[in-house]
Amino acid sequence: MDEQQLIRRTGNVVEAGVEDEIFVLDVEGGNCFGLNATATEIWRALETPMTLGALCDTLMEVRDVDRGTCLRDTATLLEILARDELVVIAPA
Repeated sequence: MDEQQLIRRTGNVVEAGVEDEIFVLDVEGGNCFGLNATATEIWRALETPMTLGALCDTLMEVRDVDRGTCLRDTATLLEILARDELVVIAPA
């Protein structure tokens, strides 16, 4: 993924928080996803669409992670969320 790609959530989900995790229900597909604390942080950050680069900037303010690791790990999660139709990744 490119740092300039815009990521936005899809609108067909319902979510419920449990402590520092979140469960996301895909209303159309009927699938439920549990997100760990880090994935929940990313999910919450995406309440407003943003680029991968901006998302990593946000994460690096609160996490002790280098940019390369942040980009790689966040891109991996976003690709999974896109495959499961929870987010949309726009071309750069």
